[in-house]
Amino acid sequence: MRKLVLVWSAIFLFGLPVSLSAQNKEAQSKQDRKEKYEQLCKFRRDFMMEQIGLSEQEAKQFFPLYEELEGKKWKLDKEARDFARKVARSTTAVTDTEYQKAAEALLEKDEKMAQLDREYYDKFKTFLSSEKLFKYKNAQMKFPRAMMKWHGNKNGQHKGRGK
Repeated sequence: MRKLVLVWSAIFLFGLPVSLSAQNKEAQSKQDRKEKYEQLCKFRRDFMMEQIGLSEQEAKQFFPLYEELEGKKWKLDKEARDFARKVARSTTAVTDTEYQKAAEALLEKDEKMAQLDREYYDKFKTFLSSEKLFKYKNAQMKFPRAMMKWHGNKNGQHKGRGK
């Protein structure tokens, strides 16, 4: 009995630091993700400011709406992707109906995103000039490439086609 208690005590004493270390790493990982997300948001904001040429007053009106739009689009995309992923990774047989629903969910997501773009474009139109609206749409197209370049350069290496 004494040996059993001694063995369990040793396991507990040696296992506890490993468990605490894993929890610390998880907390640090969450903090790192949060910091990276904040850096990305700052980069996106600076990129849009520069590309569109927003004044401070326009920026105060633009960014709350823009961040609201991006949040809604992210939520729509996540819901559709989660549903499609559930179907794609199903361990049981998937029916044609389920495939059809997943495909339609992805299609509807695109339609809803287009509706959101139109809705917010009309809101932006109340305080942005036609030129700045055009620059906004153009900046949206350029942003993914700029983000990849920014992300690649953060580590001191370029992740492109040998450039």
